[in-house]
Amino acid sequence: MPIEAPLARPCLPLLRSAALVALAWAALAGAAAAEPQFVKSAKPGAGLYELVFSPAMNRLYVAAAGTRGASETFVYALDPATLETKETIALGDDPVFGLGINNKTKMLYGTQTRDGSLAVIDLTTGKPVAKLAKGEKAHVREVAVDEANDRAYVTVLGMRDKPSAVWIVDGAKKEIVDSIDDLAGGIAGISLDAKNNRLFLSALQSNEVVVVDLATKKVTNRFPSGGEGSINLVYDASGDQVFVANQGSGEVTVLDAKDGKLIKTLATGAGALSLAIDPERSLLYVANRQAGFTSLIDTKTLEPIANVVTGSMPQTVAVDAATGNAYVTNKLKTAGRPRPPAPPAGAAASGAAAPGATSAASASAAAPAATPAAAPSAPPAGEGARPRPVPMVDPFGDTVTLIKP
Repeated sequence: MPIEAPLARPCLPLLRSAALVALAWAALAGAAAAEPQFVKSAKPGAGLYELVFSPAMNRLYVAAAGTRGASETFVYALDPATLETKETIALGDDPVFGLGINNKTKMLYGTQTRDGSLAVIDLTTGKPVAKLAKGEKAHVREVAVDEANDRAYVTVLGMRDKPSAVWIVDGAKKEIVDSIDDLAGGIAGISLDAKNNRLFLSALQSNEVVVVDLATKKVTNRFPSGGEGSINLVYDASGDQVFVANQGSGEVTVLDAKDGKLIKTLATGAGALSLAIDPERSLLYVANRQAGFTSLIDTKTLEPIANVVTGSMPQTVAVDAATGNAYVTNKLKTAGRPRPPAPPAGAAASGAAAPGATSAASASAAAPAATPAAAPSAPPAGEGARPRPVPMVDPFGDTVTLIKP
């Protein structure tokens, strides 16, 4: 008769350890499998551009330039949880496009590119308190704010043979107190390394990163961006690296901030335009305007995490580091203005008829054999304007989207 072996008693400490390990692995697997969440989207107004988040005011501020030729433009103040518009800041017919914020002084800076000025807005009153300018029609673009020293730095884009500049604004005086001039390469984007008192600038025309020492106001280094159409950039202090959005090549390049060495190239999507870092979660957000989605990248591993369709044409990103919420503005798609058809061959060289006048015989001879019914007809020279663009109905453009990582 077979003898039954006595049932072995499990070792409880071992089982507890195994259970804890299993739970830990399950948690890690869940974290790895977690995907960013599209929470909600809102349409506060027309012509949305840059947005910034203010923990001090518990508001999300969005620049809205309105439709073409608008006489009423605004900055909208949204509730960051609901995306409801809580306040509006009226700017008349002089909109702002780029935004920077000092949360300590509760001052908002907005680039008024149409007339080459910088608007300073007191967020406690919701009123503009200053309008700063230097020179004529400066192409002001982006703003970086040093909250500790109450300074704002504004890029002035110069292209072709025109040099660029960076304005230095004293926040207390509300004045342009200095500038860094004669910058070559078409300076577009800006990022501040406050700890080391330096600026990183993206040169759109020369595809470079320019480093400026703020103590001397001198360029200390220039190095290739590694991509084409280097429009914006952001400095990552945790890795002492610079992320560059290359709009022309649809890539984000990662560069060593010390020497400009190319660390990695990430093909995020067509029209990679703007960037924002969540330092608490080591996340980089990239708005890919032509591709139509926003990319999330791990700043430690430099690996892509996910692409989120946030709207028609993602424009800019702002992050609430405390909650991890990320906000994206999305531009409205446009059909573009139709081009009039080219004149018949030889029509421009004919000097027999007055401008815009053509004989029936010559018109018949020059006309193509068949013309598609949908092709727009051009008015005679000097008579009427170019055809108007076909209206574009885009429910996913001119939106602000909230996503969670």
